[in-house]
Amino acid sequence: MQKKLIALAVAGLFAVPALAQTNVTISGKFQAGYDNYSVKDCQVASDCRSESRFSDQSSRVIFNIVEDLGGGLKAWGQLDSRFQVDTGGSNAAGTNQWASGNTGMGLMHASWGKVTLGRWDVHYDEIWKYIGGNRAGSQQTNLADGLMSQVATTAGGAATAQTVGFATRTANLLMWDSPNWNGFTGQLGYSTNPTANEGSGVTTAANSGNAGGGYAWSAALRYNNGPWAAGYSHYSSKSENRQEVIVGGTNVAAINDLTGDRIWLGYKFAMGLKLGFAYDWSSNDNGAAAAVGTTKQKRGAWYLPVSYSWGPHAVYASYARAGDTSNSAAIDTGASAWNLGYDYAFSKRTSMGIFYTQLNNKTGGNYNLKSLGGSGATAIGSGAAGTTGLGADARQWYIGMTHSF
Repeated sequence: MQKKLIALAVAGLFAVPALAQTNVTISGKFQAGYDNYSVKDCQVASDCRSESRFSDQSSRVIFNIVEDLGGGLKAWGQLDSRFQVDTGGSNAAGTNQWASGNTGMGLMHASWGKVTLGRWDVHYDEIWKYIGGNRAGSQQTNLADGLMSQVATTAGGAATAQTVGFATRTANLLMWDSPNWNGFTGQLGYSTNPTANEGSGVTTAANSGNAGGGYAWSAALRYNNGPWAAGYSHYSSKSENRQEVIVGGTNVAAINDLTGDRIWLGYKFAMGLKLGFAYDWSSNDNGAAAAVGTTKQKRGAWYLPVSYSWGPHAVYASYARAGDTSNSAAIDTGASAWNLGYDYAFSKRTSMGIFYTQLNNKTGGNYNLKSLGGSGATAIGSGAAGTTGLGADARQWYIGMTHSF
């Protein structure tokens, strides 16, 4: 109630007449901590480095607006804005991206569900949302959105860790969420350009063809009722900046078309024990066939989260493994990761915890932890931005706190 009153007071500064018909709420969280991140076992010893730092962990403020249109129909809007507790910036990149989280608008009705137009999570967040999760860990403890959302590939002869589902939100999205049918829910989404503004494709004499032709679509079916949680999701995208250089009937330009499928199953025992399992198979058609031999590179990965909670206490453990990438010029491109953690809930809204996470690449692997790898941030080490360097291992100690409002 207090949050609604505050939101109404803020909104009243701008549009007092609308408040008689519109419900406005403000929510969000502060989440930050202290961590030590390091890269070990580098092929070049001098490239191994470490850093201790204060780090924000996706703090945010969310504005929700709902208007009752009558007959059960409602208009809604959400603005999710991220901010950095440690630096005061708007997001990790230090840019002023006001609506950097799940942001959209649409219509909803109890009988047919919810329609969204905006920028929203699809596919990559499904596993963590339903069978993973912790209260006070860093983003890097989320192996389901880290290693499980990357594919170690070779493009032009260079190894990278390409993310599938972009390990972030899908832009320019039209999405439908079903009502809840006795625990079953479904979701369908389509984007005319999943990563950027429309019409950003480029056509030149060297890469003629499909400029501005990007798209993505996603689908999910879930069951979440009582102790059981299960589901399947699919993601497929074609790059907006597609280049087409046809040699012998094959496109040898870098195109980065992505496909991902994942299934998951979880069970929560009455005593507080929670078990889960997920499997992901993803591919990246990165083109450049003349350099790597075969364009479409695939890998399978699996994830096993376990947690146990009693009173205000909770302990967590998880393990994930990505297999070697098929059709790749590199060999031994897989990786594994695991973590352990504990957190304590001072209240329903405030928790504090300590976690250790480690990722081990095989000799040709180039994976990294979430938000230190393919999801965009620059990692420590010899690799390109977002990578650790071939065969290097990433480790993190983290102690942090979260407060929801």
